[in-house]
Amino acid sequence: MIDPAILLTLQVPFPPEQPTLVEERVLQSTVGAQAERIGRRLADSFDASADAWIGAMERARLSAEHAKVSSVAAEEDIQTLDSLIADFEAMADIRAKRGARAQRQITRDVKATFKVDPSLAAARRAFGARITATEKRVIEALLEYALFLRAVRAEINPASRGGQTFETMDDLERALASLGAA
Repeated sequence: MIDPAILLTLQVPFPPEQPTLVEERVLQSTVGAQAERIGRRLADSFDASADAWIGAMERARLSAEHAKVSSVAAEEDIQTLDSLIADFEAMADIRAKRGARAQRQITRDVKATFKVDPSLAAARRAFGARITATEKRVIEALLEYALFLRAVRAEINPASRGGQTFETMDDLERALASLGAA
């Protein structure tokens, strides 16, 4: 009979599975290597452009935060803000839908290409993943900026706040107390 302690020491976990990309790279074709280089270059360019755009948007947001905004705005200023908010939200929606379609197309292309050249399929998958990740960052930045514009609109137009507004802290306290009593 074998000692149970020895049996326990013999029970080691199985090794981790080899990543799919490693197997594909072993068989990397010339076309796959070329596609990988081109994809990396295009994705790097898109990343850099997106980073520059997000940085410019962040600088614009910071400068607007530090600017003195009048608490009362003209109706045309509010309409301009409404239009900007709608534009940023619409652009985010369009890009999200287009990105979802592109992701499905990339998945189909990778599946079809894998049957012909696994290394080319791996390059396409890596390119698609980077482009998709960058596009998600852009969409997130669009939506964050739209939320910032909504906050600016609420600051200059109390009617945009979507709820009851209070002139003094006493009014606010009375309203909150009435909610708690109900």
